Amino acid sequence: MSAPALETRRIDSDTYRAVMRHLPTGVAAVCSTDPLTGTQNAMVVGTFASLSMEPALVTFSVMHSSTSWPRISEAATFSVSLLAEDQQQVCRALSAKGEDKLSAVDWSESGWGTPHISGSLAWFDCRVEQQFTAGDHVVVIASVLDMTPGEGAPLIFHGGRFGSFREVA
Repeated sequence: MSAPALETRRIDSDTYRAVMRHLPTGVAAVCSTDPLTGTQNAMVVGTFASLSMEPALVTFSVMHSSTSWPRISEAATFSVSLLAEDQQQVCRALSAKGEDKLSAVDWSESGWGTPHISGSLAWFDCRVEQQFTAGDHVVVIASVLDMTPGEGAPLIFHGGRFGSFREVA
């Protein structure tokens, strides 16, 4: 018995967005230092996730129209800071248009030369392994070179708003 033919249906982007609002996401800052000018670049993603334990790989996606990702990806390494529940203003600053996003944010330089956002839950230093286009996004797969854990509750984006998650004992 053969499988029934599946009809491809066009999914309305507004309906898709409304349905996906039900899925909470963590908020991460992706940052690098330009190897030629020494300037810092930053952006925010809500798609950061673990991909593999061995080897340690992470993944996230960015709109193919992003002006920040091409600058960040030019560096040999970049960082990912997992934002804490009290870092909504940091998220807004790094989400703004412009090139000097880190000027309004407290950060320090890691041993890999990447910006780590102060007060974040954890920091990763990474190197791009693969990038490919999927729909209107670029999917990034990166190897983890180093990481530092922190403590606290994550900043969550859900239903078009920021919030937090605290485990109830």
